[in-house]
Amino acid sequence: ESSANGKKEGDQLEIVHKLKEWQETAKKNGNDRLAIWKSTAEQNLVSLGNKLNQLTGYELVEELKRQVVEQETRIEQAKLASRAAKLAYESAVAERSKCQKEVNDLLQRKSSWSDADVVRFTNLVRLDHGNEQAEARAKTEVAQTDLAIEQEFQNLTRAILNRYHEEQVWSDKIRSASTYGSLLALGLNLIVFFLAIIIVEPYKRKRMAETFERRVEVLSSDTKEILESISTRIESRLSQQDALLNDFVSDHRTEANEVETKSNTNTIRIPVERREKVAAGIGAAAALVFVGIVSLFRG
Repeated sequence: ESSANGKKEGDQLEIVHKLKEWQETAKKNGNDRLAIWKSTAEQNLVSLGNKLNQLTGYELVEELKRQVVEQETRIEQAKLASRAAKLAYESAVAERSKCQKEVNDLLQRKSSWSDADVVRFTNLVRLDHGNEQAEARAKTEVAQTDLAIEQEFQNLTRAILNRYHEEQVWSDKIRSASTYGSLLALGLNLIVFFLAIIIVEPYKRKRMAETFERRVEVLSSDTKEILESISTRIESRLSQQDALLNDFVSDHRTEANEVETKSNTNTIRIPVERREKVAAGIGAAAALVFVGIVSLFRG
């Protein structure tokens, strides 16, 4: 039993270990896919921006911006070179001044020169000549660096002017494209408007007319059915009234014949009750006819 429990725990630990490995692998793969997608998206955005700049002509403006930045860098380098040349010129001037001061000191005690002083004076004269040439070269270098700085400033001004000019040209191009785009949109709107008036509106009116005609036909058929039903009811009621009147008249004629046979000399007189029944029947028939006519007009 203990060995079975140990085996079970070992299986569980192995499963947990595999799950952790799968989780780490899935996490790593997800991070890799995210990094690849991010890199691809950045490249696509850069490519899209470059294509848009090429399409609109802004690529030349970007190139001029880079030239301005490069020109500013060259100016900084020229300033550093000029500063170094000035330091070299100042050092050459100081060295020559030092050498001339020592020469002047030797000349002041020329009467007491020794052999070492003669050699030193010769060396100082030669050194002064070299310092003079070095000072002249340093001075020339300072002038050249100053001229280079001035030239670089002129180039920077020219680059800025070119950039400003190209930006103005690009802005005018974009404004012109915007104007043409607005005119094109206006033209499309006018075309859609006229098409709607020429095609859509007649079609809508035709559909509305057809719908109205269908409704009128439906209402006409409904009204016709209602009128037919009303007329049928009126005819049935009139038929019933005719039957009643015919029965009443036949009964009256029978009674009149009986009275006539009983007394030929007396005048035929309709009883009061019979007269009232006749009047009531006629009034009922007239009322039914009136109600039928009113119902017909309402329908």
